[in-house]
Amino acid sequence: MVSPTKNLVRSVRPALALLAGVLALLTTDPAQAQNPETSPRDRRSQDAVVEPGPQRVSKFGTRLSNTEAGALLQEMRELTEQALAASRAAEQATSVQEVKAAAERVFQAVWGIPSGMVDGGATEVREHGWKTRWQVTGAEFDPKWIERLGTAPPEITDPRQLGIMGRGRAVRGRLEQMSAGSSHVFASQTRPADGALAALNNVIGWTYITTGLKVTEVQPRISLTHVWDAPAEFWNSSADTGWLPEAHAQAINILKTNYESDVAEARRHAAGMRELLEKVLNGVDADQNGTIEAKPMEGGLNVVFSAAAQAGMQVRQAGLEPR
Repeated sequence: MVSPTKNLVRSVRPALALLAGVLALLTTDPAQAQNPETSPRDRRSQDAVVEPGPQRVSKFGTRLSNTEAGALLQEMRELTEQALAASRAAEQATSVQEVKAAAERVFQAVWGIPSGMVDGGATEVREHGWKTRWQVTGAEFDPKWIERLGTAPPEITDPRQLGIMGRGRAVRGRLEQMSAGSSHVFASQTRPADGALAALNNVIGWTYITTGLKVTEVQPRISLTHVWDAPAEFWNSSADTGWLPEAHAQAINILKTNYESDVAEARRHAAGMRELLEKVLNGVDADQNGTIEAKPMEGGLNVVFSAAAQAGMQVRQAGLEPR
């Protein structure tokens, strides 16, 4: 037997639904009502209030001056050119050992440490700890998490000891302050600093460290969700996690591969590493309009240089032609 209360709910529900529909019509923006296919990304420009991006927990690079950031950016380009030269030489190598030596130089250029696989005889490559890679102490997270894992600082905090990636993340800290921030420059590059940040993220990755909940505990999370509304081609590219990490992965692949005496195969892998480093330096014309621009999926380090100079960062722009 159905209770009177349930009968009442059933009789009231249609009326409530009708009332909700009327209220929705009355409060809908006429421009949006006329265009039901408008996406959330399109509507965002119509919002009166711009939502802030997700909270960054690392302050790495935020105290750099424009001169200091410009110097780090210059060093990034020089290290990339050196790695690229080693990769091109490896394509002409006469032995597997020469190719592996070039991969070792690329590996060291990216993160500033030797792999341990060429001279040290290691079976796995070395890498910095997560605190060093993301420049946090642990104090940024939940007290319960801190109680278990502590707040020891990163082993290395000098970006010059952290290769191209460390320098890049430090420069990003400065560009985040000069621009609208990574969460907003993806969709719109209205200032030179916005374009410089977007192009730099193509190189080092749009990933960042933030916080996430596990049950009720705030823990570190490596995230890309701040660009959740990016187009499908972004997620199908390698710009999301960065072209430089992709070149780093190729160097590791070469170091780990047992080529025996197959130098031709090793050279093919070196060619792949070279192509990735050319993308890091020169970028790619993703939309095929004849210009590599300071925007997502396109700009590389050369474009970062030009946009950063326009934004007031002290960089030397001589010799920015594609290499």
